[in-house]
Amino acid sequence: MTLYTCSLIAVLITLLAVGAAGESLFEDSHVIKKPQSTYGYRGIMGDFVRLKDGAILMSYTDGDIMVVKSTDEGRTWGEPSVLVRRPQPPTKGNIAHPSFLRLPSGDIMLAFIYNTYPTTPYFGQNYYRLSSDEGQTWSEQYCYTPYPGYLPVHNDRLHILSTGRIIAAAEYKAYLPSSDDHAGYVGMTFFSDDGGYSWQPSRNTVDAFKDGQRVEVQEADVVELKDGRLLMFARTYSGYPMFAYSEDKGETWGPPIARKDIPMPYAAMPTVRRIPSTGDLLFIWISEMSRDPEDERITRRCTLTSAISKDEGETLTLQRNIASDPLQDYGYQCVEFLDDNVVLLGYHSREGIHVARIGVDWFYGK
Repeated sequence: MTLYTCSLIAVLITLLAVGAAGESLFEDSHVIKKPQSTYGYRGIMGDFVRLKDGAILMSYTDGDIMVVKSTDEGRTWGEPSVLVRRPQPPTKGNIAHPSFLRLPSGDIMLAFIYNTYPTTPYFGQNYYRLSSDEGQTWSEQYCYTPYPGYLPVHNDRLHILSTGRIIAAAEYKAYLPSSDDHAGYVGMTFFSDDGGYSWQPSRNTVDAFKDGQRVEVQEADVVELKDGRLLMFARTYSGYPMFAYSEDKGETWGPPIARKDIPMPYAAMPTVRRIPSTGDLLFIWISEMSRDPEDERITRRCTLTSAISKDEGETLTLQRNIASDPLQDYGYQCVEFLDDNVVLLGYHSREGIHVARIGVDWFYGK
């Protein structure tokens, strides 16, 4: 497969403060510092949640589910602390990609993947715990993906729809159940109409393997459109993403639609969100990859890109690179919109986790 070569070098991640007069806000903080790895720390990224006292928590994994807190709108972050311990022996397996969701009840849902990766055959399920005291204590854990096999729900993939339904976008290893991490995935959703106590799977999957297409639908995100439909935005390994639509809030899905107008190498989880202040859709994805100059077998996800859609995903414009460096590896972003028209964006690098504070105007090139 052809890899996209990074054309910009270390453009934005070194920005540490507001730009020159007239430029939009773009601040970047290296929050979790780790030794430089060959690739980015792809399995550790989590999610944000705002507490009732105004503080913001960011979750991630370091064996255990960890958390850091900011009391100044994400400008600075405190020391890490353990939120939930990893599985203890004789239990085996890993926990990964912890997500937060503030429920209509006021409780916080903490969701995470439990998997046996890289042991084969793969097994992975998704669990949640509830907190009624702002994360001080947590309930027992419950499975919210009642379905056999390997079907991760990655970080920041849970949303509440206008109807109050909770929806989670999952990838399901429906074909080629093997040790190949990038084989056999279709997209699907799980949903709950009673605050997370009971869950149902979508009645069909978004399957691009049919009819000989042999295209993945993986690590999808979902957004509710203005006409009430849901849009699924999914990663593939074919140089472009897949879209799909649901007309019944995620219970069934239409066919996959190849969006070959959007460059996406076989790289990293995509994101789509509605911008509260403008009503437009914000798309974030890895748009380019690079090869290590000393070892071409090593490929990196080197450009994290955004774009705006003013027509509900029909066209994407105003593409900008959030971070671009041919020696870096980014992705598994999480997004939180703050009250002052600022976006918090967490993402991994080869040295840990970064949090960028970006003014909404920046995405519009202002």
